[in-house]
Amino acid sequence: MKNFSKLFLIVLTFLFTTANFGFTKEKYQQIEDNLIVGINTDNRGLQISCAFFLGEFKSERAVIPLLRMLKSGITEEERIIAALSLSKIKSEKGMFAVKQRIKYDESERVQKLCAKFYNCFLANQKKSEIIVEPFEVVNLNLEYNGVKLADFIK
Repeated sequence: MKNFSKLFLIVLTFLFTTANFGFTKEKYQQIEDNLIVGINTDNRGLQISCAFFLGEFKSERAVIPLLRMLKSGITEEERIIAALSLSKIKSEKGMFAVKQRIKYDESERVQKLCAKFYNCFLANQKKSEIIVEPFEVVNLNLEYNGVKLADFIK
């Protein structure tokens, strides 16, 4: 119980300091530099963690290392996290590479998740362009097993 209390106080202190003061530009750049170093190591767990956080930071400087990880990652997890991070960064090069993984990755799981990331990216891009017009259910002519949806509206 004492360990839990200590951990709680540490987390609370961290949240308080970051919420009130945030990161300075120098601190942010130092974190970003360390994450980029981490993504280029041989430790797969560290690579994956760093790739994830670079996506959270939306680091434009991480696009090239993430592209490399997406293309030549040995495990599915590496390629998936790289695709996720690239979709969070939203660079054109990154999204093109994610789109290519949909077609050319040997893993069906990676293909499916890349498709989801890419579709979310497209949906967010078009969100401001979408104009929703009012419609009436009667005009949709929907039916299932011979029963029309419009029959329930009347």
